[in-house]
Amino acid sequence: MMRIILLLWAVLVVGCAVNRATQPPGQTRINTPAPSVQSIEATRTPTAPPISIPVASASPIATRTRTPTRLPTNTPLPKGKVTKIDSKVRSTLLDMDRRLIIYLPPGYNDTPQRRYPVLYLLHGYGGCNDKLPEWEVWGLKDQLEALTLNGTIQPMMVVLPDGFMPDCQPSYFFNHQPGVTDGKPWADYIWGEVVSYIDKTYRTLARRESRAIGGYSLGGQGALSLAFLHPKVYLAVGAHSPSFRGADGSIPFINDWNWYNQYDPIWLAENTDKPRQLAIWIDVGKDDDKVRYCGHDSNRCVEGFRAILLARNIVHDWQGDWLGRHEGPTYWGPHIPDYLKWYSSQLLGQ
Repeated sequence: MMRIILLLWAVLVVGCAVNRATQPPGQTRINTPAPSVQSIEATRTPTAPPISIPVASASPIATRTRTPTRLPTNTPLPKGKVTKIDSKVRSTLLDMDRRLIIYLPPGYNDTPQRRYPVLYLLHGYGGCNDKLPEWEVWGLKDQLEALTLNGTIQPMMVVLPDGFMPDCQPSYFFNHQPGVTDGKPWADYIWGEVVSYIDKTYRTLARRESRAIGGYSLGGQGALSLAFLHPKVYLAVGAHSPSFRGADGSIPFINDWNWYNQYDPIWLAENTDKPRQLAIWIDVGKDDDKVRYCGHDSNRCVEGFRAILLARNIVHDWQGDWLGRHEGPTYWGPHIPDYLKWYSSQLLGQ
């Protein structure tokens, strides 16, 4: 009996050994170790975070206040006066001579080794063919000189391009559609020819970090358009009570949305990310009944434009508490020092 039991036990051992030797490759075993953390993370599908769209109320993320950058203590204050150059420059793109006013900062002629940042300021609806540009009438030249001499702003050039058509109607600083009115490339003239001429003719710091553009009323719209389209040219843009015209036919050469959208600051802010590359300033008078508030079912106003920036979390500096209406002598003029301080604080000097 014992011999039979031993024989059966031997058969069972040999069978188990054969079964282990012939187990199909790749078969999962109960005692297989768990995958490492690395392998789990490598195969996990990421989950997109929820999107939070802020409303037009105060948003500390989308608005910030910058303080002006003071001159280094080891930089001597310049002396002298602002040099004004009132010139005519030939535009190849427009095929006409254009007025161009340049303000050279105090000390420009005494420091031939120094180069300067440049601020381009656009005009509004009025002032065509005036002896003095409205910016200067309201105090730009005097404020530029005083703030530079006392060290409040860094020495910088200021350029005032002329965007009026020959009939004294404003071009609105965008490229007009071929076959509609003059069909001239007014935008390309400003950001292309004017900037190139200034960099070649004067001692500028020819880089985006040292260029800004701004304007009031329709010039504010033009400045936003040019900067949003060309953030590689400008670092900063300021819009002072900007007006936002649309292709509703109220202006004969702004009547085609398919054409105009590519230059429209509202469309560009809603549909592109180029504004994120810029330092942006927006201001409007508390009593401005022209451009601050929108009409029914419209976003073509300063408050509507700011709501877009907030909704898209586009950082900008905002000033909407100053008293004043849509006019130069009582609003834009008194705030020229505020504008110059902001532009100076954004631009990289030498």
